[in-house]
Amino acid sequence: MHAANPRHWLALVAIMLAFLPVVLDMTILTVAMPTLTLALGASAAEVLWIMDIYPLLMAGLLVPMGTLADRLGNRRLLLIGLVVFGVASLLAALASTTTWLIAARVLLAFGGAMIMPCVLGIIRRTFEDEQERATALGL
Repeated sequence: MHAANPRHWLALVAIMLAFLPVVLDMTILTVAMPTLTLALGASAAEVLWIMDIYPLLMAGLLVPMGTLADRLGNRRLLLIGLVVFGVASLLAALASTTTWLIAARVLLAFGGAMIMPCVLGIIRRTFEDEQERATALGL
């Protein structure tokens, strides 16, 4: 068994901070939806697309993005995913129509799907000790 390396745990904190917006974006729109519906004049169908496109598309992209991460490297795809997610977040914040908001959420799903498998891959490679890895994945 290895002695715990403090740098591994600092890396975990950084990875968790990168992953936090992806997870938050799954649920945060629920709180903002009434205000968004009024501000954008969204129909019931548009509200459903705004809410559901992100988790639906991201779930479908996880396996292909995991394969891409294996080919390009977790760190590289994580950085690309963070840029895509950041740009998409900015576009979503500036969206003045439901169409633009839905398009931004599609991009958010692509970015999130790039980030999620990379987080798991980096944790797996960083924590070689099985107990530390289990703790890191549990967090």
